[in-house]
Amino acid sequence: MKNLTQKLCTLFFIVLASPIFIASQVSTTEVPHFEVNKIYPPFSTTKEKLKDVHSIVDLNRFYKSSWIRSFVSVEVAATVKGQKKKVIGKNDQFTKAQKELMKKADLGTDLEVTVWYMPENTLSHNEVKDFNFVFTIEPEQEASFVGGEKSLNQYLSKQAIEKIPSGTFINYDLAAIKFTINEAGEINEAQIFESSKDEKVDALLLEAICNMPRWHPATYQKGHKVEQQFVLTVGNMENCMVNTLNIRKTIEARNE
Repeated sequence: MKNLTQKLCTLFFIVLASPIFIASQVSTTEVPHFEVNKIYPPFSTTKEKLKDVHSIVDLNRFYKSSWIRSFVSVEVAATVKGQKKKVIGKNDQFTKAQKELMKKADLGTDLEVTVWYMPENTLSHNEVKDFNFVFTIEPEQEASFVGGEKSLNQYLSKQAIEKIPSGTFINYDLAAIKFTINEAGEINEAQIFESSKDEKVDALLLEAICNMPRWHPATYQKGHKVEQQFVLTVGNMENCMVNTLNIRKTIEARNE
């Protein structure tokens, strides 16, 4: 009789606990996690860090000297006062003239490094190969939402996040909306990069981005303004698509 009583009590507590467990699970899906992040160019540096750039690997972390048996030449190209200029070096260590060219480059323009080399391999006959990459100098002041992080958080919550039906985002589901803040602080080129799989939710998120108030545009110390790309992500940030966005840090909105 005692064992039967214990079993009934156990069953009773399980029945009582189950609704609580289910309710807690449902509540976690009501308001999905969201972030707004800056999208970085594939290769970039700052004016301050440019002082410590001495070789290709300082700009391009993927570069491997083991690829190269010998150099033919290394070219650095940049736009200075509206004119394209080039300086040639002998290897992957930048010359003084190449470093000076980088420092003088017009703000907001791309700089290009091109390497011609003989590859390191076991072939009896090698031909000259080349590879190149483009990098940018980041502005000192990033684009920012007028009113700051809290205001951006509130705007997105009210205009979109709180309107998303419960259960839309489960497991590793993620939606991503890319957009550009131009030199005037206006929202341009908003587009769905990763769909929520619900057209109405996608439209809701896209509309909230397109209707955002103006931002403070990205600005260099000298007052020169440039455009910057951002992305709104909603859902699970462990989704593999996050790795394709080239985001390195959260800048503004995150729900608590």
